[in-house]
Amino acid sequence: MRRALPFFLASFTFLSIAHVAPRAAAQEGEARLLFERGNQHLAAGMRARGARRDRELSEALDAYLGVLRLGARTRNVLFNLGLTLQELRREAEAFNYFSQYLREFELSAEERAAGQERVDAMRPRLAVASITSTPPGAEVRVGRRDLPARGTTPLELALPPGPHELLFSRAGYEDARASVNVDVGHTAIVAVELSGEPVAVQFIAPGGGRLLLDGAEIAAGRAVRVAPGPHLVRLELPNEPPVERRFEVPPGGEPMHISLGAGSAAGAARVVVSANVEAQVFLDGMAVGRGDRVELPAPPGEHVVRVEAAGRHTATRSITLAADQTLALDVTMGEEVSAGGLYAARGVTGALAAFSLIGAAVATGAAVDLRGEWDRRIAAQPADGSEARELEDLADRLEVAAIATDVLWSVTAVMGTIAIALLIVDPGTDTPSTIELAAQPLPFGGALALRGRGF
Repeated sequence: MRRALPFFLASFTFLSIAHVAPRAAAQEGEARLLFERGNQHLAAGMRARGARRDRELSEALDAYLGVLRLGARTRNVLFNLGLTLQELRREAEAFNYFSQYLREFELSAEERAAGQERVDAMRPRLAVASITSTPPGAEVRVGRRDLPARGTTPLELALPPGPHELLFSRAGYEDARASVNVDVGHTAIVAVELSGEPVAVQFIAPGGGRLLLDGAEIAAGRAVRVAPGPHLVRLELPNEPPVERRFEVPPGGEPMHISLGAGSAAGAARVVVSANVEAQVFLDGMAVGRGDRVELPAPPGEHVVRVEAAGRHTATRSITLAADQTLALDVTMGEEVSAGGLYAARGVTGALAAFSLIGAAVATGAAVDLRGEWDRRIAAQPADGSEARELEDLADRLEVAAIATDVLWSVTAVMGTIAIALLIVDPGTDTPSTIELAAQPLPFGGALALRGRGF
């Protein structure tokens, strides 16, 4: 048997997570069984010959693919898939799985050498494309967009000889295409540069002037889709020198917020958001800052402020800003309590307690019946001891029933106690968010204070 055979029989390690959901645990167990079944068929196939060999290897292939369908993608599964396909003489597919094995996992020197040896041995008989992208991490599809991705860049793919169209996709970037012609015994190089998708940028500037982005006039306060790269925004106000700001939009970047001279320009308004926790602040749907205190300029008019924080209720409020006005928003983010885990635990422990109670009752009944039969047999036992063997078997069954009864009643007691304890636990109640809003100074010099719920 080949040197690699002990490798594919190595133990298959699955990630275990505390408090795994029953369905996830069932899938993990099914994947483990499929992997072990695949190992058995692969070992049998490599020992067999003729039609039986192909049949065993096909069974192994189905088992390993079943493991992948269950989401258990490990280095041993990919290596065994490649080995199985290689033994089935499906070298192009084997090459691709071995390539994924080498690319996706941290391997020991011995493991990497074993995988690389197989890849290098098959390469002269295949048509291979070496595919990279800038930036890396783009999904690659061959021929059609509705087909599953063949991997992420950088990667090597064995393809049927001839021309192919490759499609690239990555979040935050525009889709790209590339054509490649591959020949047996050669590796074609494919390199593509992805263009970032336009990013939403909101420009905050005082009214009464002109706002220009790269020479084109835009409206202040509204989000503009801006292509990645360097840009220049210019604010022209009457009787004041223009204000310019250069900025660069990164490819695949997050929405941006840019302020121009609003802090000192006449007529500009300002919003100061203070929260009891670190939060993300949005103005008219655009992210404008993060922290427990965020200060931002805004043009006069109507706006919507939204504040978000993990584990807290989202706070939203519509505001109207006057010229030269400063709004101070004091936000108390109420805690958002999720009792789903507690309710699930109650349900599981309650069901287990009920099942164990039923089992205990059935076992108790069986033990009582066996005890009654034992007593009758003992009372009617012949003097010659001819039923000694039957009495011995009955005693064994009675002992098993008694042990099962004790175990099931113990389990019932434990699960019942846990279920009662979980019922007593208070899941907590959601704390509503509150807001205190103060505006100063107002155009007429007064002050305004409001308090309400539901921010």
